[in-house]
Amino acid sequence: MMWWLRQRGALGLLPGALVAFVLSVVLTLDVVLVFPTFLGAYAVPTELSNFLCLIPSVALVVCLERRLPSMERSAVRRLDARDITLVSGFAVIVSAVAMAMSPLGPEAMWTAARNNLLFCGLALGAWPLLGHRATLLPVFWMIHSMFLGGRSINDPYPWVIVTEEAHVTHAAAGAAAVFLAGVLSLICFAPRIDR
Repeated sequence: MMWWLRQRGALGLLPGALVAFVLSVVLTLDVVLVFPTFLGAYAVPTELSNFLCLIPSVALVVCLERRLPSMERSAVRRLDARDITLVSGFAVIVSAVAMAMSPLGPEAMWTAARNNLLFCGLALGAWPLLGHRATLLPVFWMIHSMFLGGRSINDPYPWVIVTEEAHVTHAAAGAAAVFLAGVLSLICFAPRIDR
């Protein structure tokens, strides 16, 4: 069990990603960026911390890519179930830590927690198909949500989710649905180790 945790990065990579996420979100609190829009009529301001929500999703894909099929074939216990538990649990822990830091800035922290679940769900859902390139899907989602603009001033398109304010219900429901779909995709389509 210990070699599995060490190999997956549960003792170094994932805690490091959590610390990097927390520090970067705290240090960039209330830093707002406005990017030009290419297709939409109005630019939508976004906080810099929205970009930093990509850190945990990249760490999850790196964790999943550190598999050793030749060694894991001889394992007695099912390591794929442990992998799924490890990465989905880490994504939930990161969001819980972000929500626990809400006294620092409630809007920013709730948005960071929601966006973390969205990006982790996108990465987990894409990993069985794309492998290590699954980190590109959350990055692409962030980039396209910035440059598509919004319907009016401070009103992004509803399907964007990333740039919505923290109190918007459909954004939270959408992020939770994407995360659950990503975990389900990982359960159903993740490559299994042949025994």
